[in-house]
This record gives sequence, structure tokens and C-alpha cells, in this order.
Amino acid sequence: MSEGTSTSTATGSTSPPAAGGGGPDVRFSLPAVPANVALVRQALAGLADSLRIDPARAADMKIAITEACTNAVVHAYENHDGPLDVAMSVEHDRLVVSVRDRGHGLRPLPSEGDGPPLGFGLALIASLSDEFGIAGGRHGTEVKMAFDLDLEEEAPPLLVQLSRDAVAPPQGVALTLAPGDHSAAVLGRVVSLVAARADFSIDRLSDAQIVSDAIAGAAGAHAFDGSGNAQIAIDEHEQGFDLLIGPLVLGGAQQLVRDTELPGLGCLLERLTDELDVEAVADGGERLRARLASRA
Repeated sequence: MSEGTSTSTATGSTSPPAAGGGGPDVRFSLPAVPANVALVRQALAGLADSLRIDPARAADMKIAITEACTNAVVHAYENHDGPLDVAMSVEHDRLVVSVRDRGHGLRPLPSEGDGPPLGFGLALIASLSDEFGIAGGRHGTEVKMAFDLDLEEEAPPLLVQLSRDAVAPPQGVALTLAPGDHSAAVLGRVVSLVAARADFSIDRLSDAQIVSDAIAGAAGAHAFDGSGNAQIAIDEHEQGFDLLIGPLVLGGAQQLVRDTELPGLGCLLERLTDELDVEAVADGGERLRARLASRA
């Protein structure tokens, strides 16, 4: 498998790259371990709900991204931890999803010349998506798939190009959500799954959902880089989990808490979380740590 840039359709033909398209709506960085595949699947489900994608079509998308993430978890790293980077964006009226590892990556070509040119997982991804591409080498492997949302617009060929930037293995789950209605749906799905595997009660899980909705709606306004993106990391521990929001501008953490105030109820983050801390970060910003613990 050659390294660099490639494009391909679901049938495997190549095309020259084309410009255009928008930025990702959702970015995920998380350790490439089996338990985290479900988090990516839930994020895609939330985005599909927000886009009002037909349930049968959304099911195909979830199967495809599950296969891509699972293959990366199984094949990318040997005896060491590594990151899994996932991006989901709406470009030219199609949902484009990429799954990137930075290890040995996928090996779609058989080493001894036996068997089909694509393994079962990659063949399944190709059959479920409208367009499919893969690129890889010593810097890892990226699988990219596109799903048409509007058949009336002709989209440019799918571009798959590996970046060569080095990244440290993530210590936990990190999400970047561009402004939009989809952010609450995506974060809510992810937080609900984290709460469920922390054995939260139904009432406490509901609290976590309300907190995630409040953060998704307010965090981007105080982003340190001015992008409007909400950046949330999830730190799981024995008592439950922490949501780390930021980096934020100085004073942004307290303003974020105030932004969640409702008449007669007070600040939702103060009422529903177990602890709130403001932490300094590099370059003069800050972040808000919101702890959610089981109260069973």
C-alpha cells in the first residue's frame, strides 16, 4: 500500500483530487481500544439524528464506521497504545467520515498474494458507502467514506491524504464540535454511553444528559482560539467521569457556568455536577473541569 494521497470510489477506481468541501463538524481523538469503538458509533448516531438521516441509512453508516474503527484497533498498534482520530463532516451534500490511525494500520493487500484484495471489513465498508478511499504507509492509515445526502448535487472525488504530524497518545477521549445544532446530539450520545458504563442510575444519567446539552450549547462562545468550536475531553475514573471544557478565554469558565442559568433553577452546572474547578492551561487560557459522580 503506497503512502500519500489517493482517491477511490466504492468499486476501487482512482480519480484525481479535487478542491472544495467544508471543515469537519465533529472531530474525535481517543485511545484505540475496543471499548472506545462504541463511543465513535454513538457520535455518528447523534450526528445522523441531527441530520434527520433515514434510520436504515444511518444503520449502514454505523456499521461502516464500526468496521473501520475495529480494524484500526485490531491492526494498527502492537504492544503499545496509540491514538484513533475520527472526523465527520458534511461536504457537498454528503456525509464524509474518516478514521485515521498512526501505527501499522490496515493491510488490505494480502502478504502472499492469496485471498481477495480487500479484507472482509474493508469490502463491507466499500459496499455500504457511496464512495470509499484508503491511504497509508509508515505514518499510519486513513480510511475515508462518503454517504450521499442529496443525490441532486454532484460532489468532487473523495480525497484521502495522510498528514505526517506527530501526536502523543491521548490520555482519554477528546471531542471538538463545530457550532451547530448537531453538537448537542453528538455530545449527548457520547456522554450518555460514558454514564451508562459508569453504572449511573437513570436519574443520574438524565443529569449527565442535561449537563452535556448545556455545555454543547454554551462552550463554543468562550473558545480560546475564537473558532466557536466546543472542545470537550472526558476523563473516566472510579467515581464516574469528568468533563474538561476548553481551552477557554480567561474568565470563560465562570461565564460558561453563568450561561447555563435558568430562571428559578439557578445554574444547571452548579446544581447537577458534583464539583466544578477552573484550571489554567498553556498560552494563558483556562478550562473548566465538571465532575459527574454516581450517587447510587
